[in-house]
Amino acid sequence: MQLKTIEVRNFRCLKNVTIPFHELTVLIGENDAGKSTVLDLLDIILSEYQPDDNDYYFFDDGNGNPESRADEIEAILTFQPYSDQTISQEFLSPDGFFRLKKRYTRLSEETWYNGRCFDQKVLNQDLTSLRVADLDAIIREVGIVLDGRLNKEEKIQVIEEYKRGAPFHFDWVSTTQSAVREFLPRFERYRSLDYQDPTNVVLKTLRTVYESKIFETDDNGARQPIASLRELKSDIETELNRKVSELLGYVQRYNRSIQRVEFNPTIDFSGGLKSGQFSIDSGRGFHWLTKCGDGTRRRLLMAFLDWEKEILGHQQTRPLLRGYDEPDVNLHYEAQRHIYQTIRDIVFQEESRIQAVICTHSLTMIDHAPATSINLLRLGECGITGVNYLDTLEDQDVEDFLVNLAAELGITNSILFYERCYIIIEGDTEENALPIFYRRLYNHSMIEDGIRLINIGGNGAKKSFLKLLGKNRQQLTIAFLDSDSQTNREFHEAGFTRDWDDDYLIFIGLKEFEDAFSDEAICSCLNLVWPRIDNDTWTTAHMKKIRSDPSKKFSDRLMELIYQESKRNVRITKPVYARELANVCPIEMIPERIKHLFNRARDIAGDNYN
Repeated sequence: MQLKTIEVRNFRCLKNVTIPFHELTVLIGENDAGKSTVLDLLDIILSEYQPDDNDYYFFDDGNGNPESRADEIEAILTFQPYSDQTISQEFLSPDGFFRLKKRYTRLSEETWYNGRCFDQKVLNQDLTSLRVADLDAIIREVGIVLDGRLNKEEKIQVIEEYKRGAPFHFDWVSTTQSAVREFLPRFERYRSLDYQDPTNVVLKTLRTVYESKIFETDDNGARQPIASLRELKSDIETELNRKVSELLGYVQRYNRSIQRVEFNPTIDFSGGLKSGQFSIDSGRGFHWLTKCGDGTRRRLLMAFLDWEKEILGHQQTRPLLRGYDEPDVNLHYEAQRHIYQTIRDIVFQEESRIQAVICTHSLTMIDHAPATSINLLRLGECGITGVNYLDTLEDQDVEDFLVNLAAELGITNSILFYERCYIIIEGDTEENALPIFYRRLYNHSMIEDGIRLINIGGNGAKKSFLKLLGKNRQQLTIAFLDSDSQTNREFHEAGFTRDWDDDYLIFIGLKEFEDAFSDEAICSCLNLVWPRIDNDTWTTAHMKKIRSDPSKKFSDRLMELIYQESKRNVRITKPVYARELANVCPIEMIPERIKHLFNRARDIAGDNYN
């Protein structure tokens, strides 16, 4: 089945967190934030390992006491069955999902599924793991009347038929990992060593081919060994129990009350193909790939990934969950992109049952992935990791924006997840001027400080984008608007609920950005950049005259004045004027509203960074 969420308590830095998963999930964040920890937890649960002492969350009391560690680790995994997968309804929650709960202590491991819990408690057991005597006890307790003598398999079938009509409710049902193993995907982990030694990629892919030859799927979608292996398994079990039956005589020498002994072996044919070496011949005979240079191994890794994609595209396999731990390490841009595209193609090819989780720092991979598939892990106080992801509110407009329109605004995934403050503006004028003003005031750029300027003016996708910010980045967003703007209404419609005194809507000018500058500031710019044609100087009287003209916006009248009365005698645009004004305007004449905007943005960015 496909993993949808995992809820974790007390596993290392994952103190209490829920993580969503998709066909392709990308985990990003700083070092030690918990990306690899997520893969480790999946490996422990799905590969049936045991956590060690260091896996339990450490409550830092300042003294490093061992007893400060949590007593238990708990995880709930929610899976969605594939559409063609048939699973008995008793294992499913009312919403049709399969939920597996695991709890680990230093002395025990417990497993539950959330499903039908029979009112007669004896029915809530894995029948296949029980002895014949236990099955007989269940049959007697629930009142089943048997017709003749039955073997173990027949008794299980009788009880299963009885369960179809037995009263039940939904609850957590105690089980064993072996009882639900067939429902779960196999977990495959790719570590940095695998990228350095591509032999490991070949081996893991060939294991999939190996499994496809020894397993088949029955009419109910259950995975089982092929017929010849089932016969072999039956022969082995018969022979083992024949030998065990001989043990009874020896047992009764010491305990005559024991009447029978029975052994239920676990035989797993999938344990084969443990290892192997890959050799290549470059014209001088075969030699091991592990002895080749780094450049050769990297080139072969690309080839192996292409081969793997082709193999898995035609191979009917058990559902597979793959964890890729920093596949971008030491790879150049093109190689990173190639690896990402290969992983993506494997996951999204038709009828694929492969799910992938990528832990990465690569902006190439982050910006190529679907935005809704990214989880940002951040390490907070007391070593506790939090998870941040984009919630689209299941709004189709917002989802379409992320898929098709974000590029129009220059919005990449790395911007959405890593920037500390967003300043929304409505025009090219502000876009040209504000970065220059910022650098002149602080001697470095807005981008260096994690502040991103986003121009939504005239963009048809702005409503969808504002909805996205309103749900996911509301506390990091400021709008810097002309005083006559109507966009503030759109912010409220997009779900922004912050109070006015939170200062996220900052207005400038009597009507617009240009009229916020003093006459002296404007004249200083014009005299330097657009001197008058009559060799006279621009004065505040020129500015007062056009400010008093109510027929047009101040900015429009100013552009006409520059065209008509400057030596250049060329028409300029408002953005060009804004850029020149920002370059030469005296620092002390920068409007206070602009300085206030920057101070507010730096406060938000600083808080978010800390």
